[in-house]
Formats: sequence, C-alpha cells, structure tokens
Amino acid sequence: MDAIAAFLSISWPKLIEMLAVATLFYYLLLAARGTKGTVVIGFIITLGAVYFVCTQFQMITLKTILDQILFYGPLALLVILAPEIRKMLERAGKTYALLEWFMTREEAEEQSPILDILTKTAQELSEKRIGAIFVVERKEPVIEHLVPGTELQALPDKRFIQSLFEKHNPLHDGAVVIREDRIWSAGNFLPISESKFISDELGTRHRASVGLSERCDAVVVVVSEESGEISVAFNGRLARGLDEAQFIEQLKAVVEPNETFASIVPRPAFI
Repeated sequence: MDAIAAFLSISWPKLIEMLAVATLFYYLLLAARGTKGTVVIGFIITLGAVYFVCTQFQMITLKTILDQILFYGPLALLVILAPEIRKMLERAGKTYALLEWFMTREEAEEQSPILDILTKTAQELSEKRIGAIFVVERKEPVIEHLVPGTELQALPDKRFIQSLFEKHNPLHDGAVVIREDRIWSAGNFLPISESKFISDELGTRHRASVGLSERCDAVVVVVSEESGEISVAFNGRLARGLDEAQFIEQLKAVVEPNETFASIVPRPAFI
C-alpha cells in the first residue's frame, strides 16, 4: 500500500520526466540494435550491476578500479562508437520527414513513372537470372557514400537499363543510380555492410545494398544472379524473398512519402 501511495503522490512533472527518460532509452536501444552499440549497452549494464554489488559489499579495490573505468569510459566510448553516433545523429537530423505529414493526399498518391519501369525491369532481370542493383536516391545525396561510376543522365528505358547489366557491358558489376526520374549513372560501387545480422549465404550485392542504406536514406533494389530473388534494402534493413506483389508493395512503401517498410517481412529480415 505504501508503494501505491508513493506512486500516486508523484507530481505530473516527475511523471512526464519518467516517461521521457523511458522513451529516450527505448529509442536508444532501438537505434543501437544490430550495431556495436548493442554490445556496449550490455557491457554498461553488466558493469553497473558489478559496481552496485561492490558498493554494497564494500569491495574497495574492485570499486576503485571500476571508478577509474567509469571516469575514463565515456571518452573511450566516444572514440569506439564514433561511426554509430554519427549515423544516429544523421537520422535524428532528418526533420524533413515531419513536413511530409502536411502533404496533400493527391501529392502523396503521385507515383514517379520510373517506379513502374524499375519494377518491370527488375522482374524481367529476375526471370533471366541477371544480377542487378539499383539505387533510388531520395532526399540525401548518395554520391559521398559510393565510388562513382559513369555519369549518364539518361531518360528511363527498360531495354537500356537491362543492357547495363548484360555480361558484355563493362558497367554490369556496378550499381545504377536513379535520381530525379533519370538514370543518373552506372557502374557505381557501394560500401559493404559490416553487420553481423546478414546471412552468410548472401553475396556482395546484398551486403553492398545494406551498406549504402545504413549510411543514407536511399532505397536499394537487388536482383540475385544465382536465384533470381528480388530484395529491397532500406534504413539498414533487407526484405528478401519478395514475390511480384510484395516487391511492388515494399518499393512503394519506402519510395512514397507514407513509409511502412517491411510490413510483410518482419525485422530482422536477414535469413
């Protein structure tokens, strides 16, 4: 009863503060999932538990050592987790996403004509077992995250796009970048993801697609040369094994303003 009375006596500002802290920790854990941050957070929790035990049982020597670790630890974490912290800050800084809620329904329902060409091209390449990787640039420029290939700035055409991935074409190993409804460039090489959640059976194209999606808001479509499987990478996640209807749904979900990515394939989708 005393505990209930103490809880009911909490003022509204304190209650709001508790909810804010809980929400902050929730999103911190969510953002850290699948990165080095997960291991570090687990280590910090364990360290805190050991420090509590040392304090309670007066383990002076061990407590002194932990005091030094806790004093210099934050600086070490800033160095170790610098890439992850940068990514989290970049994600947090995407304030443009809030503006999309104010778009009219007509604007949200507009579909770029290149989306239709992209889906049909990917499906035909899948049937022919021709490997391919497409990068659909969104708000953030992708040029700083990849090794640039040959600039084309060509109008979208299904046959032309397919020819870029034919074996005789010197650009076939790289990715095609789609920007502003144009085939902007081909033969681009993407950064490889270091995520441990990616299945060992996946090749370089899939790892590269996830790698780029970890660094910016681009949507990456991958066609497997071995199986013809179509996958979609976005925000460090990979939706695999999509049939035609699922592929179109997932692609629209991330390219169009109302984002509900991976409504079919739960996270993590690395299997």
